[in-house]
Order: sequence, then structure tokens, then C-alpha cells
Amino acid sequence: MSTREAILAGAGEVLARRGVDAASIGELATAAGVTRPTVYAHFPGGKADVVAALVARVRDDVLAAQEVRDTDDPRSIARRAVTDYLDLTVRHRRVLEILAQLARADPAYSSVQDEILDRVHRRNARFLARLAATGRAAPVLAPEHVSEAITGIVRRFAERIDADPSARDDLVEAAVAAYLALGGLGASP
Repeated sequence: MSTREAILAGAGEVLARRGVDAASIGELATAAGVTRPTVYAHFPGGKADVVAALVARVRDDVLAAQEVRDTDDPRSIARRAVTDYLDLTVRHRRVLEILAQLARADPAYSSVQDEILDRVHRRNARFLARLAATGRAAPVLAPEHVSEAITGIVRRFAERIDADPSARDDLVEAAVAAYLALGGLGASP
């Protein structure tokens, strides 16, 4: 792991535990096993740059996961998209929590949070609407509401997986089943 990645990994844990305002550069450095000057060498703006880099990494990962290649089987696409979204939410849960805290007070972070969620919801709603228009899906709610419901399920299941990683496979299956049912996509393949 590079020094920069070590700093980001340590910072994610410290910031989630202590909060952005309370955490110090010294704590970030200690968590990464580096010195304070090393943190500043990689992040000249200090804590603000570290936080921005963490948020940018999560944003990029979430948006990249939305680029699911279409296949002829919508259930397969749904399974992969829900599984990827849940795994990403688990992996980045602490930074997403930090982002949510920052978004309440900072319009720039609010914009990033909106971009992440809006992209996911728009893409998912278009997918379901396209399937419904061709008779391949019969969503039980408006596609945008199905998307919002799945986001809520994913967030809750991510918390549960974080607390008990052995529950992952069962919760992935439950999230996929919920999406298939709400999206009117029939049984899982």
C-alpha cells in the first residue's frame, strides 16, 4: 500500500470515529503509521485535502459502478448492480457517513452527495422505465420510488454487514430479491 493510501485508510477510520472537526492531523498520521510532515507532503491542505480525497475516491467508485454493461437478461443486470452497490456501500460506509455530516453544513459536499445519489437513482429509474415500456418489467412503484426504496435497503443492510460480515451473502440475496420484486422483474435466475 502506498503512503498516500495508508494515510487515506487511517484517516477514514479516525474521521469516522472522532468526526472531522475533532480529529487532528497527528491522529491521522498515527493511524497511517507516518509523521505529520508526511501527511502534509501528500496533502498540503491538511485535513481538508484528506477529506476531499476520501470523498472523491468514494464518488469515483460509486459512479464507476453505475456503468454496468447491459446484457439481454435484466435480472442479471439487477443482481450485479444491487450486489455492487451494496458492496460499495459497505466498503465506503464510514466515508459516506462523513460525507453526510459534511453535506449538512457545506454546499460543496452537499452537491457531491447529491451527485452520487442522483446518478444512482436516475440510472436505475431509467433502467426500470425502459424495461416497463417494453413489457419486461412491471414495477410495483414508480421506478424512481423503487430506486429510493432499494437505497434504503442497501444502507440498512450495509450497517448489518459491517456489524456481522458473515451475514453478507444472505443480505445480498435479500436485497436482490427485494429489487426484483419491487421492480416487477420476477424471480431470481
